[in-house]
Amino acid sequence: MQIGPYTLRNSLILAPMAGVTDLPYRELCRRLGAGMAVSEMVASNPALWDTQKSRLRIVHGNEPEPRSVQIAGSDPSMLADCARYNVEQGAQIIDINMGCPAKKVCRKEAGSALLADERLVERILTATVGAVGVPVTLKIRTGISPERRNGVRIAKIAEACGISALAVHGRTRADAYRGQAEYETIRAIKQAVRIPVLANGDIDSAEKAAEVLRITGADGLLIGRAAQGRPWIFREIDHFLRTGERLRERISKKWLPSCSDT
Repeated sequence: MQIGPYTLRNSLILAPMAGVTDLPYRELCRRLGAGMAVSEMVASNPALWDTQKSRLRIVHGNEPEPRSVQIAGSDPSMLADCARYNVEQGAQIIDINMGCPAKKVCRKEAGSALLADERLVERILTATVGAVGVPVTLKIRTGISPERRNGVRIAKIAEACGISALAVHGRTRADAYRGQAEYETIRAIKQAVRIPVLANGDIDSAEKAAEVLRITGADGLLIGRAAQGRPWIFREIDHFLRTGERLRERISKKWLPSCSDT
C-alpha cells in the first residue's frame, strides 16, 4: 500500500474515531497489525486548537511513521490553515473528513454534508492540497442518500485535485450506520479512478475482509468500529489474507502487550 512517498507494511488502516483513536490506542493497533492509524478528528476552527482536547489530538512526535491526522470543517481557507498547522506539528499525511454522518458535524455543513455541494468539495480539496507538501487523503461516503449516490463524481473530483488516496464507507449520509454497507458503489469508484481506494464499512472478520476486497477490487481496508475492544483484528485479517488460514483467537490475543509494555 503506497500513500505518497510512504509504503505501508500492509493495506489495513485504523479509521479515525472521535474519543477512541487516541495516541495509545493508535500505537496498540499498529503493534497488533495495522499498517497505519489515523488520528481523531481535529476541527479546522483555529479557536479550538488550544483546547485540551485538541492539544491531545495534535500529539505526533513519538508516533511511528507515517503520522496521519484527520481534519474537519467546511471553509476551504480554514481547512488549508489547519492542514499547515498540523504539518508543522509533525503530521506527515493530512486526511479530510467528508464521511462523518453525526448531526453535530453535519449541522456545520462539514463531514458527509459536504457531499451535497460538489463545487465546495473541489474548492476544499484544491485549497488543502495546495497548502501542504505532504500527501492529502480523503474519507467519503457513497453519496447523500440512496437516491443520490454521487460517490463516483466526488472520487473523480478528488483525483483531479491531487488527493493521494480515498477511503469510502459503503453507506450514504442518510443511512448513517443503519442497515448493511453496500460495496458495489465502492467497486464503481475503484474502477473510475487510479488513486488507491480503501473500502470501509461492516468489515468485522478476516473472511469479510477478503470478501470485501474481492467484491470491490479495493487496494486496502479502513477498519473502525470492529476494532473497538478487538485491536487484534488487524493481525487476524493480515494473517488470513497472506495465508488463507484463520488465526486462532487464542493465539491472536496472546500478542497483546503486557502492562509493563505500555
